[in-house]
Amino acid sequence: MKTSNERGFTVIEALFAIVIMTIAMVSLAELMAITLRLQMLGRNQTAAARLAQDKIDELMNQNFNTAATVAIGGNLEADVANHFDSPSGLYKRRWVVSAGPVDPPVPANSVRVLTIRVIPTVNDLRTSTPVEVTTLIRCWPCA
Repeated sequence: MKTSNERGFTVIEALFAIVIMTIAMVSLAELMAITLRLQMLGRNQTAAARLAQDKIDELMNQNFNTAATVAIGGNLEADVANHFDSPSGLYKRRWVVSAGPVDPPVPANSVRVLTIRVIPTVNDLRTSTPVEVTTLIRCWPCA
């Protein structure tokens, strides 16, 4: 019988390589799932922040003396008349309006503190979380 210098893989070596490749592929698949969830979370938080800014812009252009939506009041935990809306089926906005700081050169009752919370209707904290923004608004029509 002739002996050959050519050697192949044994069954044990092939099985060991398959196990290592399987572990690597499962790890990569989990990494892809985490990346997708983080991308969805970022996209949803950006959309919620945009909705909060849109509401700030809308309320800033209203007269504090006549518009019910900028009247002092509201609640971030429950729906209160004139202090919540649903701009889309995916989010609900609630806001609280309180008296702002008093500054002598600014007319009385023309500055308010506004806090807006945008709440996703989907209850999955891995892909969407509430966004809250607090700012001062001034009644431009009142000045």
